[in-house]
Amino acid sequence: KSPEMQEIFKLIRQVAPTKSTVLVVGESGTGKELVAKAIHNASTRSDQQFIPINCGNIPTDLLESELFGFKKGAFTGAFATKKGLFEVANGGTIFLDEIGSISWELQSKLLRVIQEKEFRRLGDVESIRVDVRILAASNEDLKNLVTQGKFREDLYYRLNVINIELPPLRERKDDIPLLAEHFLDKICADNGRARCVIDREAVDRLVHYRWPGNVRELENIIERAVVLSGEDGRIPIELLPAEMTSPAETVARLDELPEDGVSLK
Repeated sequence: KSPEMQEIFKLIRQVAPTKSTVLVVGESGTGKELVAKAIHNASTRSDQQFIPINCGNIPTDLLESELFGFKKGAFTGAFATKKGLFEVANGGTIFLDEIGSISWELQSKLLRVIQEKEFRRLGDVESIRVDVRILAASNEDLKNLVTQGKFREDLYYRLNVINIELPPLRERKDDIPLLAEHFLDKICADNGRARCVIDREAVDRLVHYRWPGNVRELENIIERAVVLSGEDGRIPIELLPAEMTSPAETVARLDELPEDGVSLK
């Protein structure tokens, strides 16, 4: 319900029906892939493939063959021709997460796909035309990478047609209780348990935690609490991780203090 997220929902609805590339930026765990899925699901391609790939987890040589495929005999071990993900995603959407981690050479090939709507498999001389919408995400500042000479400026502007910036969880505290309730319902249902209830004190601690891992960390903490809770389904503050209940976490930051102050205790 935070104004920041409401603006993002509005932007998703506006850009989804178009063919424009979208760059989603934000810290790790803020839900960049969920935004990409929402764009795809609200688009005219929703009945086609949505293919996510984390570029940061795959070595460069392997990533190239994953994206573009290879022809039989292109290299040792290429015993058969293989389709790449761009070919598989034809008519649909491909989501390139951690786009800032790809090599300079691969950036050039990606730029060609965006501009010309075609690519070549490794070891092939024939071009393959595709109709694929590209969504990308980064938890790094791509503009800074461009300045450092690590990311192609022309590719950056091709990807950054529409920019969606996800705020970190600590900047939208009103959403924390709502998200906690959502994950509680989901995790209890997945585990076949009656619904759990979080103590008010525990919710307050969730709201005032700094959330370095953002929404993903919140989901993990709720899952942990559900697993450790007793038969009564009550989640007291004691079931939260130690780093959330330590004295350092109980002290409000100066920029979080209410105007009328807080009690000395």
